[in-house]
Amino acid sequence: MNKSKEIDFFDSPSMITYILIGLLVVLIILSQSFAIQSHMAAGDIFRSIINHNSIYLVSLIYFILIRVKFGKKYFDYLNVVMFVFYLLTTFASLFTIFQSFGFDSILNLAFNVLITLYFGYSFFTSTVIGKDLRLSDSPLAEINNGQYYYLLIGIIAISLIVSLVSVNSFEDVVVYLLEAIYQFMFVRYIYLYKEYIERKELEVFKEKEKKEEKVEEVKEDKIIKEEEKPKEVKRRGRPKKNKDEEALK
Repeated sequence: MNKSKEIDFFDSPSMITYILIGLLVVLIILSQSFAIQSHMAAGDIFRSIINHNSIYLVSLIYFILIRVKFGKKYFDYLNVVMFVFYLLTTFASLFTIFQSFGFDSILNLAFNVLITLYFGYSFFTSTVIGKDLRLSDSPLAEINNGQYYYLLIGIIAISLIVSLVSVNSFEDVVVYLLEAIYQFMFVRYIYLYKEYIERKELEVFKEKEKKEEKVEEVKEDKIIKEEEKPKEVKRRGRPKKNKDEEALK
């Protein structure tokens, strides 16, 4: 990715990454409210966060890093780490189905599978890895950016409704709502990035077409000039007389 283009994306006026960072901080604090109210030690609270909120913690570190110079420089590597973590989360949600089968666990698995595929398709297609694997020609490319986006939004909405039906306290309602908002914003983040990449690829394609057209125009002009050049008429000299004719004279 071109450095100037990266900066344009990260400094976009949407401020989506700042919103995601704020949501993640609030979610981690709320999810650990019981541990904080119980006056648990800092070490115990941190272990609880790692055990129960690892996805939020990794996402928080990811979004903080991409706001700084280090993260922008190693953006593709951070995406690989994020992808691997979501892949592990997807496997974990698959095993959860066998332990506690239910509609909410199926929705969770569907969301994790789709978000992992969407993340990989959006962030790796234009990289060296994506080009080697030909992701742009893979079955993942059969679904376009908008379709991925609306599929995930639908799953988030249904999951939120299912969760709110079985809610027991106002605190749980707040947590479920914030989780749904975070998921929506994260999907939106992926959607905007993919849109940015597609727009950049379109600009490169148009620039390439313009260059090819200019080359063709130059070639055509050269051919026309060659055809318009006056043909040189060769001057014929007087025929040489042979020696016998000269002797007779």
